[in-house]
Amino acid sequence: MLSLPKNAIKSLFANISIVILLNLLIKPIWLLVEMGIQDEVGHAEWGMYGALLSFGFLFLSLSDLGINQYTTKMIAGKPELMASYFPNLFAFKLLIMILYPVAMVGVGSLIGYDQRQIYFLFLLCFVHGGGQMMEFFRANIRASQKFKLDGFLSVAERILLLLLTAYLFFTQLTIDRFIYARLIAIGLTVLLFYALIIRLYGWFRPRLNLPFVKNIVKSSLGLALMTILYSVHDKVDQVMLERLRVEDGAVQNGLYAAAYRWLEAMSMFLWTVLPIFFARFAFFVEKPKEQERLLHFGQVITAIPLIFVAVWVWFYAELLLFPFDQSTTEELGVIAACLRAIFIALAINGCFAIFSTLLTSTGHESKVNVMAIASVLLNIVLNVIFIPEYGAIASAWTTVGSYALLSICYLAYIQFFLEIQVPYSQTIRLFLLAALLWGLFYALQMLDWPWWVVSGICFLFTLAASFLLRLITLAKIKSFQV
Repeated sequence: MLSLPKNAIKSLFANISIVILLNLLIKPIWLLVEMGIQDEVGHAEWGMYGALLSFGFLFLSLSDLGINQYTTKMIAGKPELMASYFPNLFAFKLLIMILYPVAMVGVGSLIGYDQRQIYFLFLLCFVHGGGQMMEFFRANIRASQKFKLDGFLSVAERILLLLLTAYLFFTQLTIDRFIYARLIAIGLTVLLFYALIIRLYGWFRPRLNLPFVKNIVKSSLGLALMTILYSVHDKVDQVMLERLRVEDGAVQNGLYAAAYRWLEAMSMFLWTVLPIFFARFAFFVEKPKEQERLLHFGQVITAIPLIFVAVWVWFYAELLLFPFDQSTTEELGVIAACLRAIFIALAINGCFAIFSTLLTSTGHESKVNVMAIASVLLNIVLNVIFIPEYGAIASAWTTVGSYALLSICYLAYIQFFLEIQVPYSQTIRLFLLAALLWGLFYALQMLDWPWWVVSGICFLFTLAASFLLRLITLAKIKSFQV
């Protein structure tokens, strides 16, 4: 029986629950607000904004160089390193946070962005840079195993942005003013985080010991490359859509972004939970059996909720489009088709993202980078072939293909190169759960019952089937064994 110590699992589960609850309170509100913004400014304006935001995200590692994950990894195992790491890395991150937007202006000019787009790109790169600084502060807090506090910090910036956006709705809402609001919110949050770090750990005088920082950056380059690759993997679709569809690129990207927003919203579950596992995997870096137990535990936690969500979206995607009352029937059809495809990708990621977390937290970054390169190349090639004809729908399905390839690579590497047992039986049972759930949704839809009745029945079925398939058992719950 695979198990973590009862107290360790109880503490981990409690921390995860608090973090998820906080995000469940804020993120759905923000999702609806953002959809309202897109409906107000139009798909073309939002598509332009989304493409620029994604373009800056492609090179996001330039504002971090892998330092955030490296900090979590090192300080989780050796907390005493914070006194020497934080002052030097903080000074260095301030420097690159300033240089990153300047560099991106040059890159944006090379690919043909006009003056207005360059200006917005410059501002959005400051938003990205501020976000990376926030993550640096949070990395130090996570590495100290203060997960509850990290959960509260994870929603701070969104709360500020919600307040600023509410003001814009009551005055004048344009894409320009929304970008300014994002810049203000991120700036205030960075200051708040820094004040909290000082209160928790005392004043660290920023200093820039270049040889020291050089060694750290050299060690973190594998993580930096991985960040670039995952950024390209997640965001290149929107950049390519806007550039390759000459006649309606901004509109197509707006439609794709309307669907992809829901993927990002649901992925917040993973983005919230996986950093906790990252820190725990790093803590047990020399204990493969403990890592194996965490892997089995983590896969169940991340997979089952996202499998349910993905199947639900397949049958009820149109219900997620209610804010777009200014869109045409054809535009809504494209968004719904994209939703169905990318939520298949979400279910795949829910089953296998924990494998990537294990690898990146235990010194296998270079191998993960090779896998990510293969996935990115597949995504780009498929986009070049299919975007000109099929637009947003093509980007959605290429995302499915790239996630599938990446997941297969994770499994193969762990199987052949790590002393950890891959949970094949558990994975097969998760796929079976997905198939049974899809079949039940399909059968109940034939009865023409209200969607909420069907959803409730299928939710209860998911719980029951999880027990019947022994993904969850009462004995495991009582003893916190998963």
